[in-house]
Amino acid sequence: MTLRQEAYAMIDSLPDDESVKFFIDMIRRFNVVAGKTEEISENQNLFSEKRQVFLHMEELKKQYPFPNDYDYEQVRREAMGEKFGCID
Repeated sequence: MTLRQEAYAMIDSLPDDESVKFFIDMIRRFNVVAGKTEEISENQNLFSEKRQVFLHMEELKKQYPFPNDYDYEQVRREAMGEKFGCID
């Protein structure tokens, strides 16, 4: 197997699109460090969008707070039970 084939196989084995995006971002950063010019405005735009969404979520959290008797641990236990079942 050639080095390129191995790289393609590694990319194909990544579990989701977020992992592929992370991998591509790492390659772009490596190329910039290695002296190759790469347009990173796409990453900056993505960061800006994510920041806006995060700030919007923070505003919603202030507008609609959780009730005082909300049990985070109980919700987490139920979600883990639904996803993984009983683990003994």
